[in-house]
Amino acid sequence: MKTESKREFYKNQGVSYKKNDLEAINRYKNILHWLILENEKTIIEIGCKYAELKKLLVTNGSQFKYKGIDIDKSTLEKIENYNSSDYICHDVNKGIPLKDNSADYIICMEVLEHLENATFFLEESKRVLNKNGRLILSVPNPYSWNEIYRNMFKKNDTEGHIASFTYQNLNALIKFSGLKIIDELGSFTRVPLSKKIFGRYFLLSTNNFFLTRNKIYLIKK
Repeated sequence: MKTESKREFYKNQGVSYKKNDLEAINRYKNILHWLILENEKTIIEIGCKYAELKKLLVTNGSQFKYKGIDIDKSTLEKIENYNSSDYICHDVNKGIPLKDNSADYIICMEVLEHLENATFFLEESKRVLNKNGRLILSVPNPYSWNEIYRNMFKKNDTEGHIASFTYQNLNALIKFSGLKIIDELGSFTRVPLSKKIFGRYFLLSTNNFFLTRNKIYLIKK
């Protein structure tokens, strides 16, 4: 049986990536109050896809410097005003291709569960963040009803997830990397059957432990 490499998997996934992804935008809006964008702070986004976060911040009138990193070049090339300096095609399993102490914020939404070595990524984030830098990280909530259902009935993963993080084990990894969680929040839940009936999911914002699909963490150096 032919196996699919990770790069091939994400290239194939990239074909179906949606612009104006409502679920991603929901997560981005939830973290805006954590971003203090004075004096053109530098934001590095890992797994940026179409740089929806950048567009949201520009719409809000924020002043900042931005670099996006994604594993799939064809996705990056679809970004308006794409250039290879601001949008870097790179597999962060191999590290973050930026200088020490060069970022005020690293934003990594729904990426950690795809990586082989979470500790290495966290250590790299610490290296790249400046003294007062912040890492904003989101992962699927393993206790959400959707994740429990899919695991109970042994549903196949279709998104390339190779790890799952409870608060306890993620907090331990973060502490071992010399970082500290200082805040957390949830995201949303999908209304059951909404896609089947209406053709798309309806989302309800929630921090409820068993409903939120994601856990989002604010982490300091």
